[in-house]
Amino acid sequence: MRIPQEILEQIKDNPTTGAIAACEFVEAEFNNGSSWLPPDEELLFEIYALLFSLKEAGRISYLEDAPDLKASFPNICVRLSQFVDGVKEQLQTQHRDLTNEHRFDQFKNHFSLTLNNTFGYEFTDGDLKRIRALINELRELITENTELDEDHKRRLLKRLEKMQSEIHKKVSDLNAFYGLAVEASVVLKKVGENAKPIVDRIKELTGISWNTQARAENLPSGTEPPMLENDATPPAIE
Repeated sequence: MRIPQEILEQIKDNPTTGAIAACEFVEAEFNNGSSWLPPDEELLFEIYALLFSLKEAGRISYLEDAPDLKASFPNICVRLSQFVDGVKEQLQTQHRDLTNEHRFDQFKNHFSLTLNNTFGYEFTDGDLKRIRALINELRELITENTELDEDHKRRLLKRLEKMQSEIHKKVSDLNAFYGLAVEASVVLKKVGENAKPIVDRIKELTGISWNTQARAENLPSGTEPPMLENDATPPAIE
């Protein structure tokens, strides 16, 4: 395998930017486009397998048609290279759109806090570090889970990626956390006790958000949040 381990680690933290970095690494390894060599073909198959696996796991999405893997050398290199370039362009567009949306949310959050009595929910540095770690752990657990259907996995992973992009020191609301708590109840209902590792981490995220909210709202010390239970059949909400 020639794709560097640091790029694979980046993919774990941020699939889209990591996949873009992998595509750029592969393109930089080519023999300046003068001619295709057997090592180029091997590397192109490696990046194709990586991109396909990420899409299959719901970590990234693209619409590029799969190349004909039965093509002869060097035609196979041309087709794989065109595929990689097409996927990279789509991922870059997605990343740019997400970055712009994140930038807008940051400005909106800033002005909301500045102009509306400066009220907001502020995380500690330790909270932020733990939140990011829990999001990464959840991403891996959801990807590896064999009992959730692929559509539900994609929905959860997209929610996590959006949450990660929106988390900063001070926020105007905690809706993302409580929305994730609702998803945890659905997962618990679908999967049962095997969902415990996922639910436990979402409970911890909800606990962090509750402590932050309680602090901001000046609630009495020790006020207990509504917690998710580990019962596979949670009671209905009245």
